[in-house]
Amino acid sequence: MLETDKTSNFLKAIDKYAKEQRREIQSRAQEFKKKELQKAEAEVLRDSYFLIQREMAQMRKSIESKVSKIEVESKRKLLEKRSNITETVFRQAENKLLDFTKTEDYINVLKKEASSIATVLKGPDAILYVKKEDLKFEKELIEAFGRTCKVKVSEEITIGGILGYSAQDGLIVDETLDSKLENQRDWFSENSLLNIV
Repeated sequence: MLETDKTSNFLKAIDKYAKEQRREIQSRAQEFKKKELQKAEAEVLRDSYFLIQREMAQMRKSIESKVSKIEVESKRKLLEKRSNITETVFRQAENKLLDFTKTEDYINVLKKEASSIATVLKGPDAILYVKKEDLKFEKELIEAFGRTCKVKVSEEITIGGILGYSAQDGLIVDETLDSKLENQRDWFSENSLLNIV
């Protein structure tokens, strides 16, 4: 019987050892599973974080692009409006100047311009260019110029005034209302408070 006890004790010891091994393997498996789950969770969290960051960066970029487009479109509309206002103001000014050229005071302005041009153009070949409607003042302009000159029509002058030219002097003197009005554009842009920021 001793032998059976030994065998029984041996089998019990093996069984006990097997159970301990099983518990240890289960414990290691649980620990391994737990670590792998934690690793997987950390990876998922990291991947989620990077995905969220990437999505946020794309959203930011998209929003910035939309805002930039809106700003550009707004500035374009403001520039267009500014240009329309400027053109309206200058068209009205041109109409007032055209009305002025139909008054009695206009011939006095032309005479004054002819006299002023005579102080600059000294050559005998001086020509005073005027718009077609002002050719009727030829005699008065030559008289105001103070010496012989020619008075000719220039298609370039649409509002009024005089453009003096002398080939001998190599000079052009522009006293036209057209150029005086056009020269006011820069002043108007700077002082009209229609600046686009």
